[in-house]
Amino acid sequence: MRELSVEEREKIAAELEELFGPEIEDSIGELYGKEPAAIGVALSYLDCGCVFLRCFGQSGELIGNPKILETRDSCHTEHNKNLEEIGQAAVYNSIFWKDSREEFDRKYGNEKRIDVASKLFPPPLEE
Repeated sequence: MRELSVEEREKIAAELEELFGPEIEDSIGELYGKEPAAIGVALSYLDCGCVFLRCFGQSGELIGNPKILETRDSCHTEHNKNLEEIGQAAVYNSIFWKDSREEFDRKYGNEKRIDVASKLFPPPLEE
């Protein structure tokens, strides 16, 4: 996955909000209900138009089953990749933290946020 500019990230975020806004919000609430140990949800937007939502714990490990939101046109892509590979193959990745930034930093510290994000979405290896 190549690094996106701020403008590209904003455009994709707006597109996701338009396509899946309430569905993403409801799904995140549902995932938190199923995985009480989750400290956040990783979102990966694939080039086929589908969205993967995956809970993660304090060490950045993925927990529970992912939730897949398909495009309105019913996707025909097999999404049976290793869950860790999904983030690398995504067009766009984002993290939804369970706690507010202030609450998270109070509980775990800002370094934890950086460590978890780096584990979930490691930077691409330079060739």
